[in-house]
Amino acid sequence: MGTNQTISNINRNLIKSFWNDFVSKYTFDIFYAFLLLVLVAITASIYPYLIQLVFDGLLDSKNVEWIKIPLIIAMVAIIRGIAMFFQIKQVSKISLSISVDIQKKLTKHIINSDLLELNKLSSGNHVSRIMNDVVLIKDGFERSINNLIRDTLTIVALMSYLIWLDWLLSILVFVIYPIALKPIFKIGKKQKIIATDLQEQMETVTSTLTEMLQGIRMVKSYNLEKMETKRSESVLNVLLSKMFSLVIGRAKVLPILEVLGGVAAACVIGFASYRVSMGELSPGSVVGYVTALLMIAQPARALGTFNTVLQEAQSALSRIYNQLSVVSKIKDLTSATNLKLNKKNPPSIVFKKVSFSYKDKIKALDNINFSIESGSKVALVGQSGAGKSSIINLISRFYDPLSGDIFINKINLKDVKLNSLRDNIALVSQDTVIYNKTFLENIRFGNLEAKENDIIKAAKNAGIHEFINASTDGYNTILGEGGKNLSGGQRQRISIARAILKDAPILLLDEATSSLDAKTEEEINKALEKITKSKTTITVAHKLSNIINFDQIILFKKGKVIECGKHKDLVRRSSLYRKLYKLNTNI
Repeated sequence: MGTNQTISNINRNLIKSFWNDFVSKYTFDIFYAFLLLVLVAITASIYPYLIQLVFDGLLDSKNVEWIKIPLIIAMVAIIRGIAMFFQIKQVSKISLSISVDIQKKLTKHIINSDLLELNKLSSGNHVSRIMNDVVLIKDGFERSINNLIRDTLTIVALMSYLIWLDWLLSILVFVIYPIALKPIFKIGKKQKIIATDLQEQMETVTSTLTEMLQGIRMVKSYNLEKMETKRSESVLNVLLSKMFSLVIGRAKVLPILEVLGGVAAACVIGFASYRVSMGELSPGSVVGYVTALLMIAQPARALGTFNTVLQEAQSALSRIYNQLSVVSKIKDLTSATNLKLNKKNPPSIVFKKVSFSYKDKIKALDNINFSIESGSKVALVGQSGAGKSSIINLISRFYDPLSGDIFINKINLKDVKLNSLRDNIALVSQDTVIYNKTFLENIRFGNLEAKENDIIKAAKNAGIHEFINASTDGYNTILGEGGKNLSGGQRQRISIARAILKDAPILLLDEATSSLDAKTEEEINKALEKITKSKTTITVAHKLSNIINFDQIILFKKGKVIECGKHKDLVRRSSLYRKLYKLNTNI
């Protein structure tokens, strides 16, 4: 009892939140749809009465009024048809608007979520929630209006006619139909569990297919086609199994209603025939009664299957609200102020007793302390996993430290507004993001207000202007998904052009040339030299020969800073640095 009560409360709270967040602003549209639903229900209940009059008229040779009834039936049909068209149109408009509102809110929430939370699920999982779950909610909402309201009103109208026509016959119907409710609701509860499992499997399928397509180059180069085919077939087979379980549940409902409808009709016809023979009912009344009873069957069947659809929609809605309830931890304090830096006088950066972890118990950084002077060029070096990229992530406040503080010009990062902090930082990483847009649009991400002349100037400084000009449509050439039509060096030059366009006083280079060949790397480094002047530059270096003239080199090992200094000092003092330098330069 306690569990059922808890589930009931969850559902009520869920529906209440759904109404307040997404539905309430369409109250007038829903009211208009409701009026149309009432009209559809009333016109449905008129049919059996008109048919009753026709048959009674046929049996009474003196009554010729029944001749007018076919015309009335036609008029009722026209009115009902027009009302149904506008009702379906109105309900579809509301449900589509609500589903898009949910997608917008969920997409915005995901975009603004912390990286730590986003990385808990794959991109395929997020896409599945935005697309598949919202479709289930849309279907559930439409069925709620069309079935719960329209079909309920239709049943009420028809049942009212039945009671008016003969209350004794109606008792049979009232006794038989409620018997179906218990097994149908029992099936509905099972369907909710199955629907939840199905959506989780749908996420797995979406994630698997996304990974496969994104890594198709690697798949082909390592001859992994058979393995990936088996993997995709495996998740799709599980999906088929769960979808079939859902279909089986739905399939059970209609036969139950069909049997009960047939039994009810048989009982009514038998009892009605007896009463006609006793002179208590006219044949027209029986025909009208049976007609109404048969007309009840369709909305009753729809209401029967509605419960399973509603459970699926609630399951999807619950998952979406679970995601929307995750609050970002990386956010502005109420007392936060804008970070104002002078581009001509780049800032200093200080890490004081900073510790950080991506996962519990595993520290990426452990009690880090170092200072970076204004306008200096600093390199972060160390073996893979030593914590170098974590420094970049913390300065950009993609994450916050577990303990300790980071200062820019003696101002704690947590005391400044997030947008103003990132406005003062330009990031060039090894993973350059290229959108399926033009050269012009991709470079403009560095500064959305930039004019075309500024973009071209940035492209020239990044050394990619000539290549762009030689492309099919110049700066208006579409680059393809992920920049698939570009080489690694060309993608990196676009990233550098963005950084040049942004012209921020802090420049972060996260292994910006690690995946490039020697010649391209040399050219990229020349381009980078142009934008490091008059900036505080922090470079995560993979090739130590590129950083021998840097102002400071910070050596990391297992999340700790073990040495700081210039290249010559570290070669003399640190065996680890000498080892890295020899391995890196093949000496």
